[in-house]
Amino acid sequence: MHRLLRFVPFLALVVSPLAHANDDPACDEVTVATIAHWAGVTGKLISRNKPGGVLAATACKAMPNSPGTTIAAVAFDTNFDHADGEDGDHIKQVIALVQGGKVIAANRSFVEEDAATHFGSYRIDTAPYLLSPSVRAFGVVFDSDTVGPSCPDAAAEHELTLWVRKEDDLVPVFGTNLYGWVTVDNLSCGPGIEGARSESAHMTIAIERTSSHGFADLSLTAQITQTQLKKGNYVDTGKRIVRKVLKYDGTSYGVDMFRSFWYPSTSPMHSAGD
Repeated sequence: MHRLLRFVPFLALVVSPLAHANDDPACDEVTVATIAHWAGVTGKLISRNKPGGVLAATACKAMPNSPGTTIAAVAFDTNFDHADGEDGDHIKQVIALVQGGKVIAANRSFVEEDAATHFGSYRIDTAPYLLSPSVRAFGVVFDSDTVGPSCPDAAAEHELTLWVRKEDDLVPVFGTNLYGWVTVDNLSCGPGIEGARSESAHMTIAIERTSSHGFADLSLTAQITQTQLKKGNYVDTGKRIVRKVLKYDGTSYGVDMFRSFWYPSTSPMHSAGD
C-alpha cells in the first residue's frame, strides 16, 4: 500500500522544483552513520577527497509536516571492482527516510561514474507532489560536476527523481532533467560562429486533476528561451512554451534524464525527440 507520513487533501496544483542556487545542508554525522550501517558501508565517513574517506555527496532535509523525519540522499564511494575484473569507480547511492535514529524506509542502488557523470551534489525537493489523497512524493535533484563536451549538440542538467514510500521501501516513480539546451541549426559549434542559434529550457512540473491507475497525471512544461549569436554576443530572440502530459502506468511515469519533447523541428537533434 502506498503511504507517506502525513496525508493532505488532494487537489490540482502547480509545483515548482526548488531553486538551483540553494543547496540543502549536508547530513549530520549521526544520520550518515545510521545510513552507512543500514547500507553495510564501511570506511571513514568523511569526504572522499580526504584519505580513506568514502562520502561522495550528502543532503538532508526535514519531511514537511513531520519534522522528526529526515529525507536523506547519501552517495558512498565504495570503490570496488567490476565483475569482469576491470577497475571502476562505483557509487552506492542511498535515498532514505530516517526517524528516531533508524532508517524507516530506503532505496539503495549503484551508479557508475564516467566521463559524463561525476557526483557533485544533491538537493532535496519537498514541493507538494500530491499524487493521490494518501501519497505525497518528494524529490531528489542530482547535479554532476563534470565539464561537458566543448561543443555539444544538446545538454541536460539538474536531474530530478520523485520518490514515494511503499512500506519500508522508497520507489522512484518519475525522473526528468530540469534544464536542457539544444542547437537549432548546424552553426552552433565552433569558436563563436556568427548567426548560430540555440534554445534552452527550464522545466516545471504540475499535478493535473486527471489521474491514471490511481495517481494524478503530471504535466511537464518547458519554458524556452531562444538565442542567437550576433556581433560576438548571444542575445535573446524569443520565448516559447511546450507542455507534455505524463500518465502513471501502475509502476512509473517514466524516467528520462534527457528530455527532448521541446526540441524545435529545425534542430539537428529533433529526430531524437520523445
